[in-house]
Amino acid sequence: MRKLLPFLFSLAACRPDVPNLDSPGKTIVCLGDSITAGVGSGAGEAYPDLLAARLGTEVINEGESGDTAAQGLARMDQVLADDPWMVIVELGGNDILRQVPPEETERSLQQILDRLLSARVVPILVEMDAPLGGRYKEIYERLGDEYHVPVVEDAISKILGDRSLKSDTVHPNAEGQKVLADAIAGEIAPILKARSARR
Repeated sequence: MRKLLPFLFSLAACRPDVPNLDSPGKTIVCLGDSITAGVGSGAGEAYPDLLAARLGTEVINEGESGDTAAQGLARMDQVLADDPWMVIVELGGNDILRQVPPEETERSLQQILDRLLSARVVPILVEMDAPLGGRYKEIYERLGDEYHVPVVEDAISKILGDRSLKSDTVHPNAEGQKVLADAIAGEIAPILKARSARR
């Protein structure tokens, strides 16, 4: 039994504790704003395109320039029509720019997570950590803990803090999109592995 325990612990460590790993969905969808849409980078350089190339599977880009969290929520029927098993949610930047009350942003993100979880989808949150966005940043950690969903941390703040990764004051260039794609790929890798093991 002593020899078996380390093996069991290693298995547990490799098995991500995320809801809906057995989702019947077929696609990966990226729901977001202009960052997801790829504004500031060239054709094929947005992080959903980079993820698709890396994973060897279709990744549907549902990025819409200017979207707040509430506007992303309003597009949930469209997102669910894509038959996702995983949805990567990158929203909140426009809420900060437009000074939407953080409480409203959090409620919209909660409703997005509720819809995804009810539809048996694995949600992934991308933390929005922007200058003067301290109260917004807290939302993502809180929701990650509350809903037991993965949160991609620090990638946006790294991009926004490095001029060489931006095409303007807020949008990643091609290199910035690679940074974001790398961070998301690292977060979802164990989930993809665990899901493949079940199939």
